[in-house]
Amino acid sequence: MLPKVVLKEICVISANQLEVEDPARNRVLSIVEEFLQQDYKVHLISMDTDHYCLNLGDNFKHYKIPVIHTKIPSFFKRALLEIRIARNALFVANSIDVPVKLITIPSMFLLHLAFMLKIDKLAILDVRDLSWEYLSEKSIAYKVAKLLFRFAASVNFSKFGVVSVTNDKEYQYLSDANYKGKVIKVPNGISNDKFLALKNNMNNENADTISITYVGNIGIAQDLSNLIQVSKQFPEVRFNIAGSGTDFDRINKMLDQNQNNIHFLGRLNFSEILELYQNTDILYAQLVEDFSTAMPSKLYEYLSTGKYIIYAGGGVAKDILAEFDNVVVISPSDNSALAQAINNVIQQKDLKVISFKNQNLILRDFIRDFTVKRIVDEVNGYV
Repeated sequence: MLPKVVLKEICVISANQLEVEDPARNRVLSIVEEFLQQDYKVHLISMDTDHYCLNLGDNFKHYKIPVIHTKIPSFFKRALLEIRIARNALFVANSIDVPVKLITIPSMFLLHLAFMLKIDKLAILDVRDLSWEYLSEKSIAYKVAKLLFRFAASVNFSKFGVVSVTNDKEYQYLSDANYKGKVIKVPNGISNDKFLALKNNMNNENADTISITYVGNIGIAQDLSNLIQVSKQFPEVRFNIAGSGTDFDRINKMLDQNQNNIHFLGRLNFSEILELYQNTDILYAQLVEDFSTAMPSKLYEYLSTGKYIIYAGGGVAKDILAEFDNVVVISPSDNSALAQAINNVIQQKDLKVISFKNQNLILRDFIRDFTVKRIVDEVNGYV
């Protein structure tokens, strides 16, 4: 009789609703799938409904905490709801007896409540965003909350033997917080399958009409009001907005009554997005100043197309984009700068030329299937 094979085990803890939050799902599942490929039994915790099913094999088990909707105006009420979500996830995690537990954020309260987590051998923190740093310091209440969250983060970092970060700014943040454990850089990025689909299906023979496209969340952080306002100066250009979000109603009301050059497409599946990219000349994204520590994951998708990009933002994303061609970076929330950038780009003789340099850089440095192996390699040293 053959001896029973004892699998290595890990619990991955997320407070996101993976069914509807694409960036979180992409990051989490890339980690889960890599552990599964290396013969781990993976327990995943997320905030999802019972009907959302992930069929990842016999060595995978999905634990779902109740969905709590947090899209409300009040920051402090939202914080209380997010604390409940984090506590629910950590309670479930503590009921699972495995040697390794991995918390993945941007849900900051999973970090701030990490003192509750029971650990056998190793706890890992996967940092995808420093979301508490987005709080404005213009009001005393927010400034105090931000200081408290910074303190909570610095205290709870010590709970983790390994922390993975996505960029140099997050790496420096850990250093400034006097974190003594192992820090590894695991850039966010794009899956290999999606990259190949984008790379192999782009063309440079679009219609004569110039088209500018935004794909992603329509929220306060993106503030697409700039794009709406500037679109009125370019009636000959087609503007596409694909996505949904809490700020949709506000920006939709900004259209002129007879304006017909901007098209709201709603949420699209990947095959529809792929077709949209094929028929697009310029890709647009923005993050307002308060969110400068973030790198929008959509930019990796944009770069994989090799097409022109206008990015309104600074910080981490600006630094990363400096490596790439066919990218214009402007200040966020600046209508004049955006109008000038659009005017300059549409005059480019190489507007419709695909940048193979951009695609090669994405392949080299930002394919999640490869980068998440660094996390698994660290865990293998402990189990």
